[in-house]
Order: sequence, then structure tokens, then C-alpha cells
Amino acid sequence: MNGKIKVKLGYIKWWFLRQLFYKQFLPSEEDLKSGEARKLLKVLTGGSYKETLTNIVEWQERNIQYWDERADMFNLLLVLSTIAFVFVLLPVQQYWWILPLIILCFYFSGNFLPYFISALLLATEVIVAIVVFVYVANTSVIIMTIGLSVIFGSILSLLLYDILKYRHLKRVVPEFRFGDSFKISLPVEKILQYRLAICRDYAKLTATLLMNFFNSKDSIYFISIPNHVATTIEIKNKIYVLDQRLPVMTREKWIEYWNRKLSCKKMPVQEYKLIVENGRIRVKEFSRKKLRIVSNVPQVDVGTLTDKIASKLGINQMSDKLEPDVKIILKHFALLYDKDETVEFSLLKTIMNKLDSELCNNTRKVTKIEAFQDGLDLALAVYIR
Repeated sequence: MNGKIKVKLGYIKWWFLRQLFYKQFLPSEEDLKSGEARKLLKVLTGGSYKETLTNIVEWQERNIQYWDERADMFNLLLVLSTIAFVFVLLPVQQYWWILPLIILCFYFSGNFLPYFISALLLATEVIVAIVVFVYVANTSVIIMTIGLSVIFGSILSLLLYDILKYRHLKRVVPEFRFGDSFKISLPVEKILQYRLAICRDYAKLTATLLMNFFNSKDSIYFISIPNHVATTIEIKNKIYVLDQRLPVMTREKWIEYWNRKLSCKKMPVQEYKLIVENGRIRVKEFSRKKLRIVSNVPQVDVGTLTDKIASKLGINQMSDKLEPDVKIILKHFALLYDKDETVEFSLLKTIMNKLDSELCNNTRKVTKIEAFQDGLDLALAVYIR
């Protein structure tokens, strides 16, 4: 139930933000001219487009941390501001719904931040209620005081949490501004400086790098579902999605992955084409539809994948062991697989990175490796001498 309600709430936010705030993920002219972005692109440019696309996503996965608090801060403040506005207009008798609404918003945002704030609110509310009850025997005044304490206590708690959470980052990055936690959009320079981002920041950074790399600027798109947006690019009549982490996916596989992850019978998908005219950047919606979950499970060519991994590791695939020493599960990676050169290249890079991480760079000890499919997952059986 929790997940379904979050998806429904995401639909509302998705429609509202996508209609009014395209700039949240649209690069500006300053972003395209960013010196830091161009320096980064020079480092990430590979010998082919498949290498460059893979390098862009891999760099983001390795170097940028997801900014959990910022993903919720704007929404929470928006809700609180709306409630505060309505609170002033409504008669006292209708205030009862405010507290449960705030608690629901906190609960469904799904991380530590809401519970921390809820504890502060509860303590504030109880103390204020006791004080008011002692000095003012008036029900309307008590309800008004409790309501205001909840609203303004929430806002103050958000600000306090933000300051406490990021005071260490500010010591390392003096340019860091606490107010950026509440912004729906940040310039590329700040994304690279803070090394913190949410999906629309990743999309903006990716689009900036792609626009500087490819001569054709009319092949870059944004693809959006409730609560999420990513950047896509069309190369040789095939559309690839670059979405924060490896592997690079085809558009169809990306949609199927999120459809299953959100467990939606019909998932609304919107696509926007990035257009540059007279030096100005804008987006144009060209596709909107609802897609059903695909029932069939894709079959991965695990034999070919195993051969490529063994070749990359330089092993002879000989072992006298009956059971593997290590078993690595790549969750839902069978969904992401496609018989495509770019996808296979980035998937192989993902697997190699995973092996380095799990084995602490001791891949030279591997004597045999087998890739196999387990439903929607890929798995690696690793034999070590």
C-alpha cells in the first residue's frame, strides 16, 4: 500500500512540476558554456560513442551521491506553505485534518528525515498545548496554537536539520549554500562542485555533456515518469537512456524496468525533445502515453556474456571446485539486457566494476566465472584459486 500511494502522489507532483517547471532539468546557456563541464567531458570522451556514453554514466555513479534530503525538502515546504495558507482562511472547526495530513506526508516520503521532524513536532505540540491550556481555557485558541506550532515547527525543523546535516560539507566546500537544499533546480557548476544530485540534476548534467559532445543537438531528449526524469539520445535510429547508473539502456528496456519497479498496470510516460533555436534552449513535448507491463521475461545470452567476461579477465575457465567461492547477484539486470553493442559494452563494464568492488581488485585470483540468469536477475558464479 505504501508503494502504491507514493506512486499516486508522484503522479500529482509529476504533472504539476512537468507542466510548470521544465527548467528544473533543462540546461541553460550558462550550463552549456560551463568550463567545469567541458573539462569533465574532455576526460570522459572515449574512442567511440559507446565508450563516451558509458563513461558519462559511470562517472556519475562513482562520483555523485544522491541528495536524499533535497528530493523531499521542496515537497515538504510546498505542502507546509499550502497548509499554512489554508489554515488562515478556514474556520477553526476545520483544522482537525491538518495534523494527520502532515503526518501522512512525512510517512510516505520514506526516509529518516520525516521521522526526525515528526519527533520534534510532537514534542513542540505537547509542550505548547500544555502551556496554552494552563493559561488560556479557550478551545479555539488552543487549536490555533497547536496548528501554528506544527506548521512553523515543521519549517524550523527542516531548516535546522539542513544546517546540522551539511555543516561538515560547508567546511570542505565553503561555497555550499544551505538554501540550495530547497531549490528545484541547480546550475551544472554547483552540481559538479557539491557532487550531490537528484534525478533532474543528473538529467541536466547528462544533457549538458551530450550537447557539448555531439554536433547534432536535435537528437537529445528527456524521458519522464512520475517522480523521475532521465536523459536520452538517439544514435543510428536507436534511443539510449543515460540514467545515473550503469548500464546504458535502450529506451524500451528502461521503460519496462521502471514499469515493473513501480508495479503499475499502466505507467504514464512523457518525452520531450531538446531544441536549440537562436541560441536559446527549450523543450517540446512530442510523446505522451501510458504503457503496460510486458509479461514475458527477456532471455539473456549468458554464454556469450560469460565468454566476454572471461576474455576481459584473461582467465582460462578451469577449476576443480564443485561450488563457487562467491556468488554475485545483479538485481533486475536481465531486464536491462539488450542485444545491442552499446548496451552490452556498458553492461560488461558494470560487471567488471562489480567484480572489482566485491573482490577488492583481486580479480587475478579468479580461475573460472559463469554468468547465468535467475528470473529478472543476472548472477555471477566466481571460482577463486
